[in-house]
Amino acid sequence: MHLHYFTLSRQSDFLHPLLSGSVITDSYTQRKNEWVIALSRTGQEAGVLQLCCDGQFPYILHLDHSRRGDNSTGVMEELVGWEIAGIGILPGERIIEITFRGREERLLLQFFTARSNFFLIDGAGDVINAFKNARAHIGKGYQLAERRLPDPFEMPPGNFTAVLQSASGDTIGKALKGFQYLSKPLIRELCFRCELAPETPVSALSGAQIALLADTCRVLRAEAETLPPRIYLRNSVPERFAPVLLDHLQGYEAEAFNDINSALRRFCFYMLKHRGVGQKQAQYRAVLERKIQSLQHALSQLQQRRHDPEKRERYQRIGELIISQPHLLEGSAAEIELTDYFDPEMPRIRVAVEPQKNAVENAEIYFQKARRYDDNARQYEQRRADLQGQLRELQPLLETLRESDSPKALEKIEQILKAKHLLGYQAEEAETYRLPYKVYPFKGYDIWVGRSARDNDTLTFKHAGKEDFWLHVQGYSGSHVVIRNPQRRENLPPEVLNHAARLAVSFSAAKHASYVPVIYTKVKYVRKPRKSPPGAVLPSREKTIFADPL
Repeated sequence: MHLHYFTLSRQSDFLHPLLSGSVITDSYTQRKNEWVIALSRTGQEAGVLQLCCDGQFPYILHLDHSRRGDNSTGVMEELVGWEIAGIGILPGERIIEITFRGREERLLLQFFTARSNFFLIDGAGDVINAFKNARAHIGKGYQLAERRLPDPFEMPPGNFTAVLQSASGDTIGKALKGFQYLSKPLIRELCFRCELAPETPVSALSGAQIALLADTCRVLRAEAETLPPRIYLRNSVPERFAPVLLDHLQGYEAEAFNDINSALRRFCFYMLKHRGVGQKQAQYRAVLERKIQSLQHALSQLQQRRHDPEKRERYQRIGELIISQPHLLEGSAAEIELTDYFDPEMPRIRVAVEPQKNAVENAEIYFQKARRYDDNARQYEQRRADLQGQLRELQPLLETLRESDSPKALEKIEQILKAKHLLGYQAEEAETYRLPYKVYPFKGYDIWVGRSARDNDTLTFKHAGKEDFWLHVQGYSGSHVVIRNPQRRENLPPEVLNHAARLAVSFSAAKHASYVPVIYTKVKYVRKPRKSPPGAVLPSREKTIFADPL
């Protein structure tokens, strides 16, 4: 219930006195799906508002501090300097609203699991900016879905009875879903407290039982507003969050918190961290299981092809018999009949020969087969030992992985898998935020250099500001280069422009040339042609300077 309306409503009530009157001093992101808004009050730091639009565990939290790292990038920087007037939840919606003093713009923080997003809205209700997929939302009106479900906590008991009885053909569990706010955990709790099974038909309920359900709804609403929030743990591992008592959770231990913010922080941070652990654990387990299965199959196939030592002796014996009976090869027959002197009964055996070759040469053919058998037998033993050795190493590692649930233990296993080339060195943690550019500070300016053709597009059209300066080597492939220009200057210092141009040459196909032309213009004059390949753009109003690589 970390995303339930009750939880978000209580969190907005908690945040309102903390945020009201504070001024936004910074706005950035440095991890995937995470937005940090730094605050100050009367010139003193007032902590940060940290938001996350993860598809499973989105959150809004107040933290005492957060350090901005080198890998961060600005987000909705137009908010810097704005004073927060208040924060509250839209009635009946899982949307928290932040208003600003003296401004008609407002932030709408939408917590819809996979559709969680944060929007800056103007006075007309149109989207000015968005945390995710900004280009798809900007300029469009923000609309709320119409609410049609009845509120079980506000309606008179008679209305509750009428609504419930209108679904007389359903079970209690299904009928209660027709009320606003009644999620699955609350429905299970309602039924548990009223000693009713969710599978019970509504038609089987008495008037007293329906009245008890209505009364219990109001009790749960009061608990959600007043009781300490709880995290429910099983075997000391957090599994459930609730702003109310969940007595139906048998076998769980409950950890109560003094405030909703602390409870949400503990639950969401733990779940996000260990969800990553679980994902890695599943990934590494799949890698190991596939490899072990492959080794076992290879070993089985090898054992089926196991060489018969008697064949080696037979080839060797035939060679020696041919040498001892050379007169049998005097004709042109492709097959001869030898007397086997190695057998006490001296039977006659037929063997294939090459009539154009003499006895020594034909014997050598069989000696080579015997030697080849020896080589194959040695390779067989080496291969078998190698496969068995790999299995002896990987099977205990798989058992260790199944018992490991800490990031440090998984990190050790990851290094082992990489050393054995079972896991690529390029794999990164899913939660790591990767910037599409490298940052090169120079004389107070940040210069961004795109990492790849696709990253060039992301840099220019999603991260760079319209007033930033854009550079690219003329006539060669290479990185997009952006000089940050938050002051919106019309011209840059010549040494800054020259340094950025040299970076553009250094990160291009002209890096070994000299006196290379570099075009530059403002980002707002760069456009992306429809259906053009990654990195391909059309600049206008450009100027040209010449530069050497660094």
